[in-house]
Amino acid sequence: MYATSKNFQFCVIKSTKTLFMIHCAAKECEWRMRSIRVKDSELFKVTRLNDNHKCSLDFIYRSHMQTSGKVIGECIKSKYNGVGRIYRPKDIIQDVRQEFDVNISYDKAWRAREATLESVRGMPEDSFSYLPCYCAELEKNNPGTITYIESDHENKFKYFFMALGASFRGFRSAMRPIIDVDGTHLKGKYMGLLFVAATQDGNKKIYPVAFGKLRVALALEDFSELSLISDRHKNIERGVSLVFPESYHGHCMHHIKQSMKAKKIDDVVFPIYFKAAKAYRISDFEHLMTQICGFEGGKAHKYLKDVGFNKWSRAHFPGYRYSILTTNIPESMNAALRDVRGLPITALVE
Repeated sequence: MYATSKNFQFCVIKSTKTLFMIHCAAKECEWRMRSIRVKDSELFKVTRLNDNHKCSLDFIYRSHMQTSGKVIGECIKSKYNGVGRIYRPKDIIQDVRQEFDVNISYDKAWRAREATLESVRGMPEDSFSYLPCYCAELEKNNPGTITYIESDHENKFKYFFMALGASFRGFRSAMRPIIDVDGTHLKGKYMGLLFVAATQDGNKKIYPVAFGKLRVALALEDFSELSLISDRHKNIERGVSLVFPESYHGHCMHHIKQSMKAKKIDDVVFPIYFKAAKAYRISDFEHLMTQICGFEGGKAHKYLKDVGFNKWSRAHFPGYRYSILTTNIPESMNAALRDVRGLPITALVE
């Protein structure tokens, strides 16, 4: 950093565990430095320094050999305090040019970013090894919390599940028995999927219930009154039918609308469809569906019937949907977790 700030470059004469000698990269320049390792220490002490430069200005390069990705990474650590900070390679290039008058390539800026993230957040591989200890501390300090790590036959990480004790105690004792479930893709080195189960409390605030194996966390005596709402993803639908066979499973009305749009169904149908989805009485529902049947030869009506009225209509739903007709709750959770989805796994869990 000293060489960069003074706008000169140096070459290493000798570098050992006990001795470090360098000189200015310009052959005619007299700048020299010699340092030796302090006994029983990792520090080096400068024993000789000729700090006079006779470099020609023609020798000064805009691309500095000492500004490596690692050095730049040390300078920009503060930029990554907090997972929501966006600091891209092109921002690094601009700041290095302004602060040090040095031009760096996009590749070097990317390496600097990766070096900084590794320094601040740790290696993704190491994070997997920290996870069991973290889970033990989590359960110790949060009574009733459940964590579970599943490995494959080669003892490699496969699944992780977490439910905070306070979350599912609150759900069992004071929440309406309806849960929104959704998955979102992780963006770290090893990718993956984050499965979120959340609901709404009495103040209409988002209330996370669990991340992963929902039935284990709930531990209800009777699941027959529980309703689950999803976005019609086939894997979620299959999982719900296997894990919660006695519960009710509904679909998000907005995702059904998007499916209808993909099938080129006229937009004029959608306001009537939303009224039908929200209708409490079957008579009101049937009146609205009669109107929908009159559009495009009943194309929309046929599609909604094939989906199943009991999946999206409040009037026909066999359980209780209350005011939860969409998967906006877990999708809002996913949006709030957007930045942390790229973290190594233990930092992600934290």
